[in-house]
Amino acid sequence: MSEINVRPRIKFELSQNPEKVREMLTAHEQFYLKELQFSKKHNHCTIEIHPSEQHYWSPYATFNLEKTENGTIVRGIVGPRPNLWASFMVLYVFSLASFTTTAVIGTGMISLNKSGILLYISPLFLCLFVATYLAAQFGKAKASSQTKKIKDFIQSALFPNDLSPK
Repeated sequence: MSEINVRPRIKFELSQNPEKVREMLTAHEQFYLKELQFSKKHNHCTIEIHPSEQHYWSPYATFNLEKTENGTIVRGIVGPRPNLWASFMVLYVFSLASFTTTAVIGTGMISLNKSGILLYISPLFLCLFVATYLAAQFGKAKASSQTKKIKDFIQSALFPNDLSPK
């Protein structure tokens, strides 16, 4: 099974100022124009998979360039699109809340010698939770190569001479 990352975060500390970091990213974009799509506004950057290669599970990266005394901190998220992530969170919360509610009410009804049908319905919500989790893992696996492309771009743009951040 894969590791559990709700929304994978990136954080790099660089000695250059944010303007220089933007220049490094812009200079490196030319090598990825057929695979990725870029947007930069002030110190906020987004990277998406090129529309010709996008699918439902395609990842999305958003990060900020924060100026510090020592240079710049690049901080952001590489993961599913915000609307897809929110949909899965809603399904998780709904299934767990429904499971808990129906189990508690069903148990209470049985203890009052009434029909405990809700107690027998509650496993359906647990099944929904498991199905949601499995769908998320399927999507994560389907998007893994595109996620790697985005991470490779960020890595090679910010650390051209070195393959690992310091």
